Amino acid sequence: MFKIPRIEKSSYYIDRIMDEMGEFAQKARTEIDRRWANNLSTKRKEQDEIRLNKRKDLELEKIRFLNTKVNQNTRKLIQTFPNFIKVDDVYLKLINTSGTSVKKIEEAISRIKWIGNYCDELTQNFEVKIKKAKTHDVIGFSMKKYLGKVNSLYRKEKLHFDVLEDARKFMAKLPKFEDMYTVGIGGFPNVGKSTLMKAMTGSNVEIQNYPFTTKGLMFSYLHYKDNKQVQIIDTPGLLGREKNNKIEERAELILREYCSKIVFVLDLTESCGYSIEQQLALLKKTSSEKVDHVLYFSKKDLYNEEVEEIFEEVSSRYKKLKQFTSYEELRTYLLDSSLEKVEKFNPAKLKVIK
Repeated sequence: MFKIPRIEKSSYYIDRIMDEMGEFAQKARTEIDRRWANNLSTKRKEQDEIRLNKRKDLELEKIRFLNTKVNQNTRKLIQTFPNFIKVDDVYLKLINTSGTSVKKIEEAISRIKWIGNYCDELTQNFEVKIKKAKTHDVIGFSMKKYLGKVNSLYRKEKLHFDVLEDARKFMAKLPKFEDMYTVGIGGFPNVGKSTLMKAMTGSNVEIQNYPFTTKGLMFSYLHYKDNKQVQIIDTPGLLGREKNNKIEERAELILREYCSKIVFVLDLTESCGYSIEQQLALLKKTSSEKVDHVLYFSKKDLYNEEVEEIFEEVSSRYKKLKQFTSYEELRTYLLDSSLEKVEKFNPAKLKVIK
């Protein structure tokens, strides 16, 4: 979703800048020699002063070049990350479930921005020292100290480069939702969610390995007049624990924050390995006033007399919710709902994401 280039170790950036400065110095030396070519003198004192001034010119050009490169590189790195003020809330919440929260990312960006700002200050201070230097030794000492300080800027902030790379890896795996009406399928594993998805949409199921489950999110689509009309997302990983792990937390976020409807699949035969009580507890946990819930009773062909009685009881208890045992009827209902254009979230707002 977020197209952010790889963030290297801090040493990579400063080493590359130093190499570039070395190449620049060779060209700059030639240009400085050309500028001073007409300043010839037979007096030793004047020759020594010319050499000193040429050295000053060279070192001043080197530190200015280095400072420019540091600022260019830090700005470029910072600009690869989105402005989080403009990022939709669902993505902010997903990022905050990772080890690199939005706050940590912003702190890391701030520290890397500081490298450029402090390098400006260092460069100004050492320009003055080099200009005032009376000997080559003083210039050499100043340059050594300046380069050491710039190196230390990157060494001190190395952890922040690591934070941004970890964030980049996570953000790159976040799902890219299509701009359309979206329905989530919830429920325990093996209750028939994938079977329902395939029955409603055909075999066009896309499994995408986002950092939500070991299986990944499953995407499929309902079509209307040969066009994609409804995006359906199956989020495996919901296990109904009292406290969610990160994977379950992200799966619930997708259902709660992104989807316009949730189809909750119930297996009253309990052949999925989870009791009816567990399934209804998960239904209650994932229910939200923000999202419409629809019940789908799976494995109806396996119902016996006892399960039929349970079905009647559960159906009556949740009579306020739309209920289906036929995937064809559910499919028609979802298509009709989508054509009403009741959009909960519009990813078109995310154009700012790079």
